[in-house]
Amino acid sequence: MRLTRPSPRFLSDRLPDRLVLARRFKRAFGRPLNLRDPQTFNEKLLWLMLYYRTPLVTTLADKYEVRGYVAERVGSERLNELYGVWDRVSDIDFDTLPDAFALKVNWGWGANVFCPRRSELDVPKTKERLAAWMRRSHYWSAREWCYKNIRPRIICERLLTDDRGGTPPDYKFFCFGGEPRFVKAHTDRFGQHGRGLFDLDWQTPPFGYGPPSTGQPIPRPDNLDDMLACARSLSRGFPFVRVDLYSVAGRTIFGEMTWHPSAGMGRFFPDRYNKYWGDELRLPAKTRSRLSRARA
Repeated sequence: MRLTRPSPRFLSDRLPDRLVLARRFKRAFGRPLNLRDPQTFNEKLLWLMLYYRTPLVTTLADKYEVRGYVAERVGSERLNELYGVWDRVSDIDFDTLPDAFALKVNWGWGANVFCPRRSELDVPKTKERLAAWMRRSHYWSAREWCYKNIRPRIICERLLTDDRGGTPPDYKFFCFGGEPRFVKAHTDRFGQHGRGLFDLDWQTPPFGYGPPSTGQPIPRPDNLDDMLACARSLSRGFPFVRVDLYSVAGRTIFGEMTWHPSAGMGRFFPDRYNKYWGDELRLPAKTRSRLSRARA
């Protein structure tokens, strides 16, 4: 009888979350991960990934289930129009979809198909992509527990565009203890991409986080106060969450709630602001359930 060698993925999947995250952190930053007394923003995000495990976080990481929470907190008018939701790729009847739409798999990020013209969509290729995203939870890519127990589904929403038919500006509000502190703004994401970090007065702070600013001028949105009010309402009661919103013709539209930006591996420039953001994030008591502890 010939024995086959286990694949690297098979072996990696059986490592505990804490070990995987500690190894990734050491490779990224060249020092051990401090979970006993985390000080930096990234260390605290990884602590939250391991120990802040409430069912509500899973619900709000689900791009479909979160809609009920958003409607209750800030009103259903903040939600993008929903065209359909399916458990299997084979259930989607592409002939009945509108001419323009967005397909999303609900248990991760980046699993999107944006279709401006249905007549030009490669349907077989789209089905293959969706099926691949449905087979494996995004949890496994960075051990973000919030995605692990989501029931995988595909949702179809209205394709959001600006007045020129391009991608509308989107704004990512970093909220600490229910209070927005900084905003990462993106414009024309798939064209002449503009990107910048701002404080609540729409001034550039003395540091950067993640991919640096592109240097293009990004005006203060007219509905900033409305978006801030939405971000406050949606983030209330949580130690940290990033609330992602779109601005379309002055209307605030919910995008998603992001619990661990860059999976805890984001870079600060200068690096000392990693500790500055860490000081803003106050960790709660550990809330790991017996089920999540057994699976970690």
